[in-house]
Amino acid sequence: MYDIESDILTQPVKMEQSVIGKIVDNYQITAVLGKGGMGVVYKARNRALEKDVALKMMDASLSRDESFLKRFQSEAKALARLQNPNIVTVFDLRETELGFCIIMEYVEGTTLAAKIKQWGPLPVKLAVAIFKQMLTALDHAHKVGVIHRDIKPSNIMLTEQNVVKVTDFGLAKIQQVSTATVTMGTGGTLYYMSPEQIRGLSNVDERGDIYSLGMTLYEAVAGQVPFADADADFAIRQAIVEGKIPSPSKLNPAIPKELVKIVMKSIEKDPAKRYQTAAEMRDALEKFERESLPEQKTPKAEGTRIVEMSSAGKSTRPIVVAVGTILALVIGFLLYSQFAPPSSAHLSVSSIPVGASVVIQGIPVGSTPLSDYSLEPGTIPITLIMPGFKSKDTTLAMGAGETLTIVVSLEKLSAEPLSSERNTNKSTKEPAPIRTESSGVVLPATLILQVVPSGSVMVDGVAKAGDAKRLTEVEVQAGKRKVTFTHPRYGSRSFNVEVKAGERKRLTCYFESYVNILAQPVWAQIVIDGKIADLVTPLNRHPLGPGKHSITVTKSGYTTLEGMQEIVVDPGLEEKVIPLVFTLKKQ
Repeated sequence: MYDIESDILTQPVKMEQSVIGKIVDNYQITAVLGKGGMGVVYKARNRALEKDVALKMMDASLSRDESFLKRFQSEAKALARLQNPNIVTVFDLRETELGFCIIMEYVEGTTLAAKIKQWGPLPVKLAVAIFKQMLTALDHAHKVGVIHRDIKPSNIMLTEQNVVKVTDFGLAKIQQVSTATVTMGTGGTLYYMSPEQIRGLSNVDERGDIYSLGMTLYEAVAGQVPFADADADFAIRQAIVEGKIPSPSKLNPAIPKELVKIVMKSIEKDPAKRYQTAAEMRDALEKFERESLPEQKTPKAEGTRIVEMSSAGKSTRPIVVAVGTILALVIGFLLYSQFAPPSSAHLSVSSIPVGASVVIQGIPVGSTPLSDYSLEPGTIPITLIMPGFKSKDTTLAMGAGETLTIVVSLEKLSAEPLSSERNTNKSTKEPAPIRTESSGVVLPATLILQVVPSGSVMVDGVAKAGDAKRLTEVEVQAGKRKVTFTHPRYGSRSFNVEVKAGERKRLTCYFESYVNILAQPVWAQIVIDGKIADLVTPLNRHPLGPGKHSITVTKSGYTTLEGMQEIVVDPGLEEKVIPLVFTLKKQ
């Protein structure tokens, strides 16, 4: 998946199906990966090497801009110097029959933006692992003289193994050449811009990247940026340049204090007070990891449990395995448990047969047999995957210092069709609930809910608080749930959602869509639903409520060729940004 959201509005690119299958410069286009302000990104196959690549095809209007092309070719030399496993490699830049394009590494995975949207706040261990890689990438780029200028979650790709791949290095600088494509400062990018970038200073250096990365880390551990979607651009700019950014612990009190200090130092308004290099910030994260997230080895006391899981997902009664009868060991363990600070839990996983991939909390950690894996106490979702066998999902509740071994029997996939009796049972009977081994209590699922703009939420008819600036967490039983979002002016929208035991699922209902409006030439007045608004082009991320809207622009002495354009806003679970472009002809 490629998320190439852009805050720069240009003439929309037509996504014609005829492009799929077309051969461009020995690359056969196989799929559309995404689109943004600079054009469209396609997945393509190098026919000679039989290797997948990503083609970022430039918008035709940019290809005709001589100043853009000149800067593009200049920046290409800098991009070619980036050779790092955490940076998406740029292979070539070519002019083809379809226009100018960048040929770059194809990454199978998702973006950090998508992961935050799905999970909410990331587990601290995962966030630290991701941002250490990010800082390694930035350190390399800065040492060869390349500044990213547009670090944000959508420019950070993650493979299935959570390996970081940073994309769009240097493109922000390229995009700022043409006056027709200048960002007027909106949307996601504005959230991550440093104060010196917003002031338009010419001496923005690598510390600007550190600020943007710090704000991205803020969002990763807090679950959101410290701005509301309804905030105007001016208010966001003022907060970044002059205001006080609240601590991420205000949004997520579970963030460790030392990590909060790292985040807040990285987003200091004065560049001299931030980390001065990416390596310095990475050292701070590594120190935090050593001191606050140690891989502790906990003494194993009598009572260590082995939980044997059947292929149906049920746990047998725990089998107590004595690890010794020496009284001194037991006494030592009790004293350790009483006076030592909370420690990691330790999990060992075996499977029948062996060799299954183990995914813990969404992170692939190895294959069975997996021994003494250290993790944070709490509710632990685990998946075992093995070709030819049914995947096994389960969830365990583990306490601080607890050591647990589980044995999972995997069920082989059968090529034979199910009997009618089994089919009937499958369609009418819900899967057996997953239970904790110690208490037999069914593990709840968690819905993380948000209403934009602010409103209220109900789950299965029970009212809950709702706030656009804060996430509402609701524990529910696993299964199908009905979630209703209500806005005081726009009404209600209901969605059916299915959650598994122990799962955390985030849902945001957007009652408004955003419209980006560009006129060529610029500075035209905007007319919305027949009324002349106090707005001029270019306009980015202007909110519109549900229903049908008619939009046009007007400028004295000019005729609008496109006339009135109509759009429909329908509340949903995806944020929508609608681009409109108008062409003005002099009378």
